[in-house]
Amino acid sequence: MSSFVEESLSRCTDESDICNLAREILVASDAVAATLPSMRPVPPLACRVGCDTCCRSLIQVNPVFAFLAIAQARDTMDQGRLQVLAERLAAGTPFCPFLFDGACSIYAARPMVCRGYYSFDVTQCEQGEYCEKSLGYQGDDAHAAHQNMIFLYVLEQRIESIENTLGLDPGPVFLDAAARILFATPQSGARWLKGERLFSQHPVKADHAG
Repeated sequence: MSSFVEESLSRCTDESDICNLAREILVASDAVAATLPSMRPVPPLACRVGCDTCCRSLIQVNPVFAFLAIAQARDTMDQGRLQVLAERLAAGTPFCPFLFDGACSIYAARPMVCRGYYSFDVTQCEQGEYCEKSLGYQGDDAHAAHQNMIFLYVLEQRIESIENTLGLDPGPVFLDAAARILFATPQSGARWLKGERLFSQHPVKADHAG
């Protein structure tokens, strides 16, 4: 996977190429996630439409997935919803700006980190006990789901390392801040691929950390 990402990223020339690569990474990641339960079956996830607790926090992503999120929004949202998104990005929100009506509006292209979230008990989420905060409440049944979370974290760190090697700006980037930058920056893909520090020149706010 690492060699594929490095080779593909080095050949990218514009935002379309970046988005295509991001989609390929997500497809490969989903394939790994699909095989992990065979190691140890897990109970059905409690996650469902309208259960948006994990979307009520601001997540950190790799730039390639921020590019894909904005592209997906532009391709699938009508003008009314795009306007709401633009207003949210400009004003800032305490939750993911892509959350609409209790659901992810870019679900098919949601960032890799989002795919690692899981829950077997919605009431625990509502109390603020996210899956990464306390392994104990998830119990032994969480093994495969947690292994997937670790895999995605390691892969994202590897992508960041590759971007550094290629002289690209890897962030760190919170999705809302990255989306705001990309939404307002003409030719953002080509500029990022040329080494412009689109994200590092906009420091992450201290109140986003945590």
